[in-house]
Amino acid sequence: MTVAQAEAILIPTGINIAFQHRFAFDTGTILRLDNYAMINIFDDGRYYIQGDESKELSALFEKTEQAWDPTTWTGEIPLPGRPPFLG
Repeated sequence: MTVAQAEAILIPTGINIAFQHRFAFDTGTILRLDNYAMINIFDDGRYYIQGDESKELSALFEKTEQAWDPTTWTGEIPLPGRPPFLG
């Protein structure tokens, strides 16, 4: 998932990006939405949606690409130029 893909998915929903900023250590982008959900998009292609109003949004995004499951994380930090995280 890229930021541009996420923005394209959000357009027809009417949900707007209230604030966008980079993660600490410059490994991805956080989209804070006006419905108080957040989409964390990592530079390696992973994404994760969180917040009280995120269930419908998650279902919509998963039609395009399966979300990253943080319970499968091994603790390895993705580095620039490394192939996308595959789970």
